[in-house]
Amino acid sequence: MGVYYMQVLKEEVRKTIHQAALVEFYEKGFKEASMRSIAERGGMTVGNLYRYFKSKEDLFYDVISPAYHKIIELTEAEDLDLNHPEDGLRFIEHIANQLIAINRAHRAELLILIEGSEGTRFEKGIEEITILLENKFKHNVFPRLDKNDLTNEVDVFFVHVLATNIIEGMKYIMKHCEDELKMSRLIQQFIYYHFHDILERII
Repeated sequence: MGVYYMQVLKEEVRKTIHQAALVEFYEKGFKEASMRSIAERGGMTVGNLYRYFKSKEDLFYDVISPAYHKIIELTEAEDLDLNHPEDGLRFIEHIANQLIAINRAHRAELLILIEGSEGTRFEKGIEEITILLENKFKHNVFPRLDKNDLTNEVDVFFVHVLATNIIEGMKYIMKHCEDELKMSRLIQQFIYYHFHDILERII
């Protein structure tokens, strides 16, 4: 009974720390945030905070990693054959729904990743996600270009521009739209615009 109670108590303390850190990082970003301020937000001493997280970096990782890894998983999802319209439409719907779900659960964390991760292991996280998205396009779209002997440096650069444009567009939507219904519609329109009939449009 005593051991179970202590485990529950520790988990509750971790949740309190997590929420306090989320607010701190959201308001100040990693560089300006402080463990002392996080401890004050969580109603505990700095010493007690360090019993749970040995550094600000570790705490930042604990806060950001779930959202970051969900985005990574989305970019690494199983490839679809966009030569078939029904697969293309399912791909659009899947990507839009997943982005909406991730944003619903982790909007604050995503905004921290976008604007407040300087000085952390996530500092180049958006660049890494862009590269993964580029690779996704190369596997899903450019095999068809290969068959038509159209793949060249211009095509590779086009993939980079397309991936960057999508990431920047999603960043803008998340930063400037707080209404979930409006955001959902914007994300669906944005993804549909980029992927609907993409093969016919770029060849």
